[in-house]
Amino acid sequence: MTIGDIMDGVVFVDREGLIAVINPVAEDLLDVRGLLAVGKTPGQVAADDQRELAKALVVEIEAASVAGTAHRTVEIHHGERDLHYVDLRVSTVRDAEDRPAGKLVVLRDVTKEFKADQLRNQYLSIVAHELRTPLTGIKTYSTMLAKRSLGELQPNQATAIESIREQCIRLEHQIDKLVNLGHIDSSNYARDLDEIDVIAVLRGAVEPFRGVAADAGVKLELEEPTDGCKVRADRVDLGRALKAIIENAIKFTPEGGRVAVSAEVADGWVTFVVSDSGIGIDPRYQRRIFEKFFQ
Repeated sequence: MTIGDIMDGVVFVDREGLIAVINPVAEDLLDVRGLLAVGKTPGQVAADDQRELAKALVVEIEAASVAGTAHRTVEIHHGERDLHYVDLRVSTVRDAEDRPAGKLVVLRDVTKEFKADQLRNQYLSIVAHELRTPLTGIKTYSTMLAKRSLGELQPNQATAIESIREQCIRLEHQIDKLVNLGHIDSSNYARDLDEIDVIAVLRGAVEPFRGVAADAGVKLELEEPTDGCKVRADRVDLGRALKAIIENAIKFTPEGGRVAVSAEVADGWVTFVVSDSGIGIDPRYQRRIFEKFFQ
């Protein structure tokens, strides 16, 4: 197999910053077919205002010079309506003496995958809306019954109504997850960064699960850092992530077990830790735990 047979676009930029190798797929994606790209800098290739991907390539090569690697998804236009998405990855290549020898760029057209994700997110939003409508009615009437607004209840009836309300809240939580998943994947999604108190975040994530843990026979512990500190993050996203991990830890910890939530502060970084005495995650699947819909 030669570089011309590779399905992905491949570009190698040498240590002088010149394009040394470029395969046909990369030529097509970068819109340089018919041009002599070899021997030019990525900046020269990106000189045309229409070459959005080439311009992004220049930026990511600079980023890789600092971090060693760089990655982003680039939106490019072919014509007025033809929109494509390209996954761009840059890695630093080193020689036998561990000196930087250049940058290896891999380009992959992920338009089909991106559009499939968009359709799935739209579907999730529709499903969430259709589920929320009847749930609102169930929740409203069960609350009225619980408050005796429609008359007195027998003890066993009150217990049943309270169970219905709890299940409504649980289902509402699952619907919120569907909606949030679609929002996070949206290209318009923007995080609201702010200075957040770490202890407040920990308490806000742990307290909602006190009852759940008690019902499961699991001891839920909060270990607050001795020195109060703040982090710059999105309050909602951070809280949501911690709650998801805590909920999962309780779910897979057997009765009599323990779930501990803490934060470690070191070298200007804060590490949030959720540990449990449950079954753990099979090492074969640990690399996949952050994939959407992976169980």
